[in-house]
Amino acid sequence: MAAIHGTDTVPKSSVQLTIECKGLRNKDTLSKSDPTCIVQHKAKDGRWIEIGRTEKVMNDLNPKFKKQFTIDYFFEEVQDLQFLVYDVDTNSGRLEDQDFLGSLQTTLGSIVGSRGSCLTAALTGTKGQLEKRYGSIKVLAEEISSHAGDSIKLRLAGNKLETKDWMGKGDKYLVIKRQRGDGNFEEVHRTEVIKNSKDPAWAPIELPLAKLNLGRMDAHILFELMDWNNVTQHDFMGQVICTTNDLLTPRSFKIEKLKSKNPGKDRGELIVQFSELHHPPTFLEYVAGGCEITVMMAIDFTASNKTPSDPQSLHFMNPGGWNSYQQAIISIGEILEKYDHDKNFEAYGFGGKLPNGQVSHCFALNGDAANPSVRQVQGILDAYQQCLVNVQLYGPTNFASVIRAAHQAAKNVQPPRQAYYVLLIITDGEITDLDDTVDAIIAASGEPLSIVIVGVGPADFGKMHRLDGDDRALTSAMSGKKTQRDIVQFVAFRELKNNGPMLAKEVLAEIPQQLTSYMKSKNMKPMPRPAVSSQWDAQVQQQMANMNLNDAPTPAAQAPHHAPAAAAPAPAPVQQPPPPAAAPP
Repeated sequence: MAAIHGTDTVPKSSVQLTIECKGLRNKDTLSKSDPTCIVQHKAKDGRWIEIGRTEKVMNDLNPKFKKQFTIDYFFEEVQDLQFLVYDVDTNSGRLEDQDFLGSLQTTLGSIVGSRGSCLTAALTGTKGQLEKRYGSIKVLAEEISSHAGDSIKLRLAGNKLETKDWMGKGDKYLVIKRQRGDGNFEEVHRTEVIKNSKDPAWAPIELPLAKLNLGRMDAHILFELMDWNNVTQHDFMGQVICTTNDLLTPRSFKIEKLKSKNPGKDRGELIVQFSELHHPPTFLEYVAGGCEITVMMAIDFTASNKTPSDPQSLHFMNPGGWNSYQQAIISIGEILEKYDHDKNFEAYGFGGKLPNGQVSHCFALNGDAANPSVRQVQGILDAYQQCLVNVQLYGPTNFASVIRAAHQAAKNVQPPRQAYYVLLIITDGEITDLDDTVDAIIAASGEPLSIVIVGVGPADFGKMHRLDGDDRALTSAMSGKKTQRDIVQFVAFRELKNNGPMLAKEVLAEIPQQLTSYMKSKNMKPMPRPAVSSQWDAQVQQQMANMNLNDAPTPAAQAPHHAPAAAAPAPAPVQQPPPPAAAPP
């Protein structure tokens, strides 16, 4: 089983890829093609690096390859993959000596984000042409279970424990330590003190295996039995050394004190009354089970951005490249798009004066308040560019309205449906309705929603860091209420302006944990992975037949290409319901 692993970040999960093809072209005269599949990933310098090759399947145009590939999966990164299918008729390992059968370029995110984490697509030629039939490919992604993501639940007790107290039975507690790679032990947990008892029963505990043993079930665990003293140093009463595997069934361990004058003395027992391995569901399990991820985007139309016709404006449409807003939309939107099943984004603006003279802090970019959705990232770019024509940049910079709109959408998700919303706010200025925004975030923190704020331009974003509750829970200045969970992430765009992949990584890294924490808070388990039709190849070919091949559209599995446009045609005026009036900046 081949594997590829990241080097500069900690992997969130590992997935196993299984590949099969149908309807491959026959390149042999007296028999059928002997296909093999080469899997490649794109390195940072743009080169395609081979991960590995499947076995060669003899005389089969519908191969189901047995060899699988293990890849570290990072939600927040674009991981480009390429699948090349060849008919291998010689012993040469050189691809140019073999017959090309078809290829697919896609991303790991596209595979994971497909229905059931199973991508089916048409194979294409070397230049992506669709006028020929190259057959179909299916790539299934399955998360590899890792004990490091699990936890162990324990209920521990003591029996006839030794004491050093003259007048009582002793006040016992346990210190649990893990053995590090250098052989030393470090503390990972300390129980409460049970007063005056030789037979203490400590409260149940749950320890993540990543903390207890880094997922290594045979690593040594040390239990130190301590006798608490009010004035003098606490007394070491003995220890137990075992492995996590030893703890998986109820049993007892003799307390030992090897360096004492009487090491064989009966010092009582440590009893494992209850033990259970607990597997918390992962982000991939929710996505594979059909959890819908819906993306909402809100763009800052305040006057501090400067007039769009000014080359110094953050909204300036440069015919030769993207402005800061467009860069952020593309870098982040293209990753989130892979997980949005219908590829529709709700796109809003805030802080702009509409053609009717009203200032709105939540208006549809496409001008349709009843249906603010646009198609794919390109739809956001088009609507944004057109909106700049007839919406006057105004102010102030208020977030609360768009957050409440996202809150309301997320609130409408009712079980058994599983869905999660991501609101991306792109802004250039310091927030002016901080207290109202904090209250809106607190109210939304119990719903299936994450809020990502990207600050563009040179402004002081000091207040934004307060909204990002990594260090402490957001607290309302008016009510004293706190967030139920951290749902906000802030990133300053200027720090990562020239590194789109790193920008996306910083912005999106917390979303998988935020999604799973919400599901856990509602006790929602992942839904069963939906079955993939046995006729998947016919469905792919039918989709191909329905395409206008003369237009040669980009295959769905390919990453979209966005070309900067010169000037947007004058669109119809934005039609919005009259919003409440707002004070000018």
